[in-house]
Amino acid sequence: MAQFRGMVHGLATESRRLLMDELLFGNSRAAEPIPSVPWDSLRDNPTDERPGWNFLKDHRTRMPVNGERWLFERVGQDAAIRDRFTKRETRSGIDKQEVERYMDRVVAFREKLAVLVHIVEGQPARWPELGSVRHSNTVKGGHRNIFIEDGMIVFVTRYHKGYNVSGDVKIIHRYLPREVGELLVYYLWLVLPFQQRLEAMVWEKEVISSHMWPADPSGRKWTSDRFREVLKRESTTGLGQALTIAAYREIAIGISRRFLRGSTAFRTEEGEDNEEWNEENAAAFVADEQAGHTAHVAGMVYARGIMEQAGAVADRRRQFRMSSTDWHRFLGFQADMQDGEECKKRKRAPFESEADEARMDRWGRLRKMDTAAQLQRMMGKAAKFRGVQKEAIDAIVAGKSHVVAVMPTGAGKSMLFMLPAWAEQGGTTVVVVPLIALRGDMMRRCRKLGISCAEWESRCPPDAAAIVLVTPESAVGEEFATFLNRLRATRQLDRIVIDECHIVLNRRYDFRKEMQRLGKLAAAETQMVMLTATLPPSEEDELFRRMYVEREQVELIRAATARTNVAYRVIRVGKAAKKKEVEEMVVRTVRQKLRKHKKGKVVVYGNSVPKVKELAQALGCHAYHHKGVGKASMLEEFAAGKQRVIVATSALGMGVDIPDIRCIVHIDWPFTVLDYAQESG
Repeated sequence: MAQFRGMVHGLATESRRLLMDELLFGNSRAAEPIPSVPWDSLRDNPTDERPGWNFLKDHRTRMPVNGERWLFERVGQDAAIRDRFTKRETRSGIDKQEVERYMDRVVAFREKLAVLVHIVEGQPARWPELGSVRHSNTVKGGHRNIFIEDGMIVFVTRYHKGYNVSGDVKIIHRYLPREVGELLVYYLWLVLPFQQRLEAMVWEKEVISSHMWPADPSGRKWTSDRFREVLKRESTTGLGQALTIAAYREIAIGISRRFLRGSTAFRTEEGEDNEEWNEENAAAFVADEQAGHTAHVAGMVYARGIMEQAGAVADRRRQFRMSSTDWHRFLGFQADMQDGEECKKRKRAPFESEADEARMDRWGRLRKMDTAAQLQRMMGKAAKFRGVQKEAIDAIVAGKSHVVAVMPTGAGKSMLFMLPAWAEQGGTTVVVVPLIALRGDMMRRCRKLGISCAEWESRCPPDAAAIVLVTPESAVGEEFATFLNRLRATRQLDRIVIDECHIVLNRRYDFRKEMQRLGKLAAAETQMVMLTATLPPSEEDELFRRMYVEREQVELIRAATARTNVAYRVIRVGKAAKKKEVEEMVVRTVRQKLRKHKKGKVVVYGNSVPKVKELAQALGCHAYHHKGVGKASMLEEFAAGKQRVIVATSALGMGVDIPDIRCIVHIDWPFTVLDYAQESG
């Protein structure tokens, strides 16, 4: 289930990226920001049958910008974008190839949106239902199928079985979660007018389709076969296996019956009502495919029901909405998880109760776990805890809310979160790791132990991983916050670990300032574990302040971090010494150490990238810095002994656990004493 949720949210993220960056040019610095959707003020009049009318034209809704002109004006504001679309030597002044490229991105967005809507709206529709949906009324009297209802987008289509015994058209309502509905509103509001205008200018297209999924500009039409191929492609990307329309339908119905309430579970056939809310006493449905009713009939019936507010019609609509929102909650969409009066009165779905029970069972087993025995099962019978490892792990498995462990480099800090994750893999441990080198090392170690471990990737969220590795920059971003909220809602989030937690104390505003904002993670309200080899007692209160925790809430475990086997030496360089002379002195020192330690390694630290590159060239070794390409392979070669010297900025300073480093040279003053302590071992 977690992997399925990850696929859905990965598809939503990629669809949003396509929309914002490539269709709305969200990366433009010269243009105005993209306006927000005013959800609270969106209104609709389902009974308005005027041709071309949809909810965006309701006079009661005050959209912040005129969607008919906004994207054209945006292109005009940014010279770089404007130049892409213009070509002076053509009669129209428009670059047709660039327009075709833009249309290709529109097609890609509509394909992803079709799959996303199909999955998130609730009861899986057959393609003829979804493919016939109109966003606007037509000249020939075709009624639209997309409406706004109390802040939610709703698709209204007919049952494929046609009439019921009373002669009324049987319709079905499918609601979109806010996160997906917003994509559709942006497309209809801002993209579609621009797209249609380009089509008219370049291809002299006169007929404007009111269908949500019309034929592509190339003429390619939407069919069941095409939708099947798109669904297979997106499911292969997100799940690693292709799903057909029929297969997904069976899966969705099975999931809903297993994890949702009986009254909101999906039906096997459109005519199979749930007994709990069949107010017509299970009256038999009469299949009538020949009746000739198309999607616009459903829209007309919906409009009539809204106006009449008939008890049975209104109740059925509420039940459809409840079914959709239960499904949204199961999928982990945040807008449907907000606490409110309606949510408090809502009966809990089975998946929520089961998630609570699974979490309680998982933590119950952890608290009773023999940590020493589990260590031996994981690492071998000879394995034993070192230093304060056992004390720290015992605090973690006991469920202490905040654990800070100060342990020297090489003392096994990563074991503190790897052992609980290995012992109970039903939950998720998020580990904030500041360096690529550390992430690669942790990935290898986890895989060797059989722990499912993944790096955070917004386009393919790792909902099913036992350990998720994330950078400080991503950890404080909105997409990751959504991921954490989803893990909390599904009771998967067990703990957040901040490795090298002294990075929170970073006082340099010109270097990775997001590290100072990691205290935002306290909003996840889960166990917080902070690990470091470098936390002077004088800095403890500042760390706690930045992480929004009181000292009395913290279980602080500190081992001796003094290194008795490390000697320090200062080589003074005269003020008159030239840059070249200093460089030659460093090269001589490094080569002398390499001769002395035949199998040892040397690290040279510098404060600037140009200086690091220059010295690396003089020594004939890699230059490691945050802007460099191939940092992981550089570190692998250094660790394996293929290169015995590496020159680096402080980007290498944290978490380097290579036992045969024999000399560390600083050619500049370190930025702080903490940096120096960390980099010198």
